[in-house]
Amino acid sequence: MQFNLLDEPWIPCLNNDGKLRRVGVREALTQAGTIRQIAASNPMDRLAILRFLLALLYWCKGNPPAGMDVSSGGSFPAEWFAKLDEHEDYFNLLGEGKRFYQDHGAQRPRAITDLIQEIPTGNNFWHFRHSTDNKDGLCLACCAMGLLRLPLFSVSGLPDLRSGINGAPPIYVIPLGKSLFETLLLNWAPCASLGVPAWGKPDLQPLTGQAVPLLTGLTLLSRRVWLHDPDGPPDSCTACGSPGTALLKTCEFQTAGKQENEQWHDPHVVYTDKTPSKTLKTPDLTAAGKFRMDRPWPDLFARMVETGKFGSGDKPVTLLVVGFATDQAKNIDVWERTVSARTTKSTQPEPASFIVQWQKEGTGMARRVAPPNGKGSPHKRNHPEIASAIVAIRPHVEGKVSAKAGELLSGGDAAWQEAASEYGPMMELIARSLSPGFTTAAVQRRRHISHALPDMRPTPAETATGKKTARKKGGAG
Repeated sequence: MQFNLLDEPWIPCLNNDGKLRRVGVREALTQAGTIRQIAASNPMDRLAILRFLLALLYWCKGNPPAGMDVSSGGSFPAEWFAKLDEHEDYFNLLGEGKRFYQDHGAQRPRAITDLIQEIPTGNNFWHFRHSTDNKDGLCLACCAMGLLRLPLFSVSGLPDLRSGINGAPPIYVIPLGKSLFETLLLNWAPCASLGVPAWGKPDLQPLTGQAVPLLTGLTLLSRRVWLHDPDGPPDSCTACGSPGTALLKTCEFQTAGKQENEQWHDPHVVYTDKTPSKTLKTPDLTAAGKFRMDRPWPDLFARMVETGKFGSGDKPVTLLVVGFATDQAKNIDVWERTVSARTTKSTQPEPASFIVQWQKEGTGMARRVAPPNGKGSPHKRNHPEIASAIVAIRPHVEGKVSAKAGELLSGGDAAWQEAASEYGPMMELIARSLSPGFTTAAVQRRRHISHALPDMRPTPAETATGKKTARKKGGAG
């Protein structure tokens, strides 16, 4: 059985006319202007496919020619991709010869579903979605997308599995255009050192202590994989649900050794300003005290603004932000936001300071809700239920607020005051819970709790100077 990524329809796409279809690599590149976006249901796949197509563009054409810009429209000329014809065998998924992202020397039999993080394997029974190792299988298209995830989303685990070149999966940020053509152009920047991709050399290893070339870093494999042939009669794919298709049920799947490399600077990763090699990562939202607009949101948006990822001027820039929360070998959550905002040099410091203020106001909600002691200061020691109540509602509020990140980054203090009002309905529920009854004291207490919102108002000094200044503590109500 043959399956070549260049021609087989495996990439899910949404056309500009609103129709869904699957295309091969050649069609995706040469008809990129007719494709609105990659339409994979999992943001990990959308990001992985975009990075793969971008790497192919660099490999076939090199750096972008002068005069190419997103306003030119259209698609990429077919003659740019003659290199694909010359090396067609690099992109076979099956067969005895060369295979895409595979190493014939891999030796560790595993279920094929190890390629897809959201499918439970082994003895992980307690899931809403179930599958059985070596019985349920993946279609060839899902196998291809699982291989594309390896450079970006691999985690460490037993027996000796290691994470990818970026270490524990970081938060990825990639500019988006109005079409696949525009998206690739926005990410196709001149690069001094391209190097070679892993599809031509699956056992590729960067030289120790030297800068990692772009194509090497984009495609470096964290696993050595060899796909076994399809097994059994056609059936439904356990990942995408495609019916009546040939299924692969097992593979060889082992570590490729240590790949994390501080000499690699990923173009789609946000690094901290204190440690350039340290990346911002998605927190485990199932752990106590972790919230969507709490860390790492302030650092993430602040760094995105400071490093110019939103550009400058009046034209909005749209970014796809994808995070994969993990804990060692445990895959916890895949998270995404599409953020569209416009910033200028004069306003760049302001969004970051608003985010920091929002973080401080949110962490101070329990203090604001606590009843005062005899001296007039908040008294929390004897009211642990207050902190528990705030912890219970913050994920809901922060989820709604972070979904409007683009509006917040470009909307100023009015947008942030509106964000603070998202706490209102939840605080009313907390008020009824913490202070039931109809006594005068209970009614006053409920009123106090329901009006305890984050205070995002600018101070008079801030309004005059455009800079944040210290403000006295206090509620918005």
